Amino acid sequence: MTGAIVDAVSAAELDRHERAISQWVRLSGTADEAKAFDYIESELRAFGYDVNRYASDALIGYPGRASLTVLGAAEVEIPCNGYSLSPLTDDAGLTGELVYVGGGLDADYAGREVRGKVVLSDGLAMPNKAMAAEAAGAIGHIHINDEYIHEMCISPVWGTPIPETAGLLPKVPAVAVRSADGERLKARLAEGPTRVRLMTQPFRAWVKIPTLTGDLPGTAEGSFVLFSGHVDSWHYGAMDNGTANATQLEVARLLAERRGELRRGVRLAFWSGHSHGRYAGSSWYADEFWGDLHQRCVCHVNIDSVGAMGATVLEEAPTMAETYGFARAVLRDVLGIELDYKRMSRSSDQSFWGHGIPSVLASLSEQALDESATAAAMAQLLGSGARGGGLGWWWHTTEDTLDKIDADNFARDARVYAETLWRLCTLERLPFDYAPVADEIAAALSGFQEQARGALDLARVQTLAVELRERLRETDLAGGDVETANALLIELGRLLIPINFTAWGPFEQDLALGTRPLPGLAEATRLGRLDRESDEFRYLRTRLTRERNRVEHALGAALRAVAVFQGA
Repeated sequence: MTGAIVDAVSAAELDRHERAISQWVRLSGTADEAKAFDYIESELRAFGYDVNRYASDALIGYPGRASLTVLGAAEVEIPCNGYSLSPLTDDAGLTGELVYVGGGLDADYAGREVRGKVVLSDGLAMPNKAMAAEAAGAIGHIHINDEYIHEMCISPVWGTPIPETAGLLPKVPAVAVRSADGERLKARLAEGPTRVRLMTQPFRAWVKIPTLTGDLPGTAEGSFVLFSGHVDSWHYGAMDNGTANATQLEVARLLAERRGELRRGVRLAFWSGHSHGRYAGSSWYADEFWGDLHQRCVCHVNIDSVGAMGATVLEEAPTMAETYGFARAVLRDVLGIELDYKRMSRSSDQSFWGHGIPSVLASLSEQALDESATAAAMAQLLGSGARGGGLGWWWHTTEDTLDKIDADNFARDARVYAETLWRLCTLERLPFDYAPVADEIAAALSGFQEQARGALDLARVQTLAVELRERLRETDLAGGDVETANALLIELGRLLIPINFTAWGPFEQDLALGTRPLPGLAEATRLGRLDRESDEFRYLRTRLTRERNRVEHALGAALRAVAVFQGA
């Protein structure tokens, strides 16, 4: 059964907020973005929230100027666009032979000599493609989009770089071209050797960016639910992320009207630096307020790009294993939809995994899958499953305007978020289940054990994961003391989420390169292929042994916590 909050969602209020926010082009740290933050701050204060606004340093990038010229007897100018945090050239640009490299991933460079050349690849630009081009020795890379050029950030560094990651900032200039122009370039290559001149002069500088939070306290606990979304945008960003911010404000209003019924509080957070600084705002907040988040935050709900026309796929909304059952119940009760499990991807301001905070939702609704290369790349970026095909052809383009919003879908998605926040703030017992997490960990350990080919023994750790799963299945969290049960669930999250979702946690941010269960052990696959007498093998085995110990420590601590609860 759904709460009355679902029926109270106002389409008129959603539209009012959406139009107010998406009237500005909200590049990170700019005056027009500040106007959107001013509007959000004013609304939250009117609802009675305790508002804080911060400014932080962030390395920000915008595409700026770019040009691409096919050289020859008659030079041909190709329209192009640069990328966020891409390096610049001088006014003369760089010149090199053009080489087509298919999808532009590491495997696509096998057998191709591209050192000192400019590479051409299909699909959206991604950090892993930029890294592959650099590793292969390319001096420039060109990405063929669809009929529209999609803005992207190509840095793999999550948030502000640190000394250990600053060297990973992109070093090879890059641009995007439309599909028709990409086919022209391929046709020229088919005729014979082709040389191009590439010039990029993006904006890349340290900028003060805002972060805004609004708090509404609970009546029974000092804990809170974090409800976050980014404000910065590419162009007018009506979908990405105007609808999300409008939904946050509407949910904020509805919760404020029911503040006396909230068991735990809610903290709304509005980020800058998402699009132009690779999650710079949320990662700064994760650092500056690490202790408060670790001690008091019970769940992170993220919202990104909701309410679009044609966004009919909600069955694959991202969750963690521990939040899947909760989200499935919400989707079933609000919309009658059966949610599939899709593990949360490394995107959408998921900056709080190291804190051990459970997370649920991000981009709730997607377009149905089509056959375009851009849809496939976007689906990969979002970790989409069998149905989802991304966020619409207008995503990250000049076409992300108000006409791409469907009023019914907008209200539908807002109702899901309203019910999600309502339950998280009012349920006595936190609605998380860590038995599926232990099962996910055990399955990952089994896979790594096989892939390591005897070079890394994970059997003992796998036994602990299976034991934890069985202990949790036999533990009755519904009975007994509410506070004790909730404390156990929070402790399990603090122990298991950092090992299941991070390789570098809890105090560092992993790169923006995707994730899988137990990412710290992912290189067990490579270990199994190395010469066991080599230095590289011995170095890697030592690191993986330490990571195995980290996992074993967390599982052991989780088992002890469950044993204490069972004996209480």
